Amino acid sequence: MDRPNILLFLSDDHGQWANGCYGNSELQTPNLDRLAAEGARFANAFTPCPVCSPARACLMTGRTPSQVGIHDWLQEAEPVIGDFDWLAGEATLPQLLSAAGYRCGLSGKWHMGRSHRTPRGFDWAFGLPRWQGAHNGAYTYHLNGESLELAGNKSTLITDHALQFLDSAPAEQPFFLNVGYIATHSPYQAETHDPQLTARFADAEFRDVPPYEPHPWQRNEGLADGVQPTEEEIRSRYIGYYAAVSEIDREVGRLLDRLETDGRLENTVVIYTSDHGCSVGQNGFWGKGNSTRPLNMYEISTRVPLMIRAPGRVAAGQVNARCVDHYDTFRAICDWAGIGLDESRNYAGASYAHLLDGSGQETWNDTRYGEYGDLRMVRTPSHKLVKRYPDGPHDLFELESDPGECFNRAGWDEFAAIQEELEQELEGWYGRHEEPISSGLQIKFQRTHNHKEAWRDGVRERRGLQVYDKWQAG
Repeated sequence: MDRPNILLFLSDDHGQWANGCYGNSELQTPNLDRLAAEGARFANAFTPCPVCSPARACLMTGRTPSQVGIHDWLQEAEPVIGDFDWLAGEATLPQLLSAAGYRCGLSGKWHMGRSHRTPRGFDWAFGLPRWQGAHNGAYTYHLNGESLELAGNKSTLITDHALQFLDSAPAEQPFFLNVGYIATHSPYQAETHDPQLTARFADAEFRDVPPYEPHPWQRNEGLADGVQPTEEEIRSRYIGYYAAVSEIDREVGRLLDRLETDGRLENTVVIYTSDHGCSVGQNGFWGKGNSTRPLNMYEISTRVPLMIRAPGRVAAGQVNARCVDHYDTFRAICDWAGIGLDESRNYAGASYAHLLDGSGQETWNDTRYGEYGDLRMVRTPSHKLVKRYPDGPHDLFELESDPGECFNRAGWDEFAAIQEELEQELEGWYGRHEEPISSGLQIKFQRTHNHKEAWRDGVRERRGLQVYDKWQAG
């Protein structure tokens, strides 16, 4: 079988729960649902980090934040951060695919440093430099490193330029196209989104979102510390978020239609996922892993959509219950492209390609791992341990009996054996998948509500940056 084209949608803050094919009863996502119906949907897909930049680095490198050294979102508006080469020394997907003969394009969000340039490995790039800004209006993009002032809807413009890349891709050469929409990122409010799409949800009940009950640790995205959203504000945020999902689905459809018209869809692996999850009030906060202090690894922050359509490679109509993450997506893409990896780089994941081709369900380890600075997590199908180094507070949840993660069992005598076993598993795994100079345990994330001084001297020394104290992370 010829090497396939690869179209990777990597959206921003799109929660798994906010898709029709995952059971949302009011969102209509026909194009995303098509990917699931004509391919596979993973019921249990996760991010290894519940915030943008490190999550994206996990997918693009197949390695952990404690190997790569990106531990929080990169505030690229600060030149010392935005100009730094955070992926120096890493072999990224576009670099690997380019070396394998692929023409590589990026349209949309990158957010791993140097977003104002064409990242290594890409032949073509339309991107969001410095700060991604609002969803609509005037904005200065870059096209292959040159500034480009455009006005309009960002999702539409990202798709327009993705179509330009497809037009330029030679028929005889396989392509890799990474499309990064930002519509589901804040600001959430209805007035920040397309009025035609928000009108769809003017009378919605939002019955798939539980009533908002503030979490004691909340630090809500888009609101000042300690400020609670009003009922009007909550409804506006629901409407805006649902409209954002509809916007993304519309744009995904445009790209699928073009590939189908051009006769290239059947030889294209189409993957849709998100960097991490998102809460619109679930678990008592708005946002993701940095929307509480201390930081969190709740399911609402870590579960991501993952739908894959690839005729001949992915059997259609399947819902796979195995637990997978971005590390595994990296490995699967390399598998489909026929790329042999240098295993001395100690990659974190395993390819799930064999789980999807109809050849049978081979042995698979459903234990997942995650980190966010000096917080680390190990998750089995039955339990989740979140360990905040060095001295807590820690979380231990029984996922089978408490899927909403309401009851913390950490420190309970009757759960001591389980907690100790999970701690040993967690530390053993990271002992194999971290580099001492890049480890998140060098970083002291403050437990305060302000959450300033995101990085400690160890990372400053590694990166040669002496001005990180100017950066307020989160």
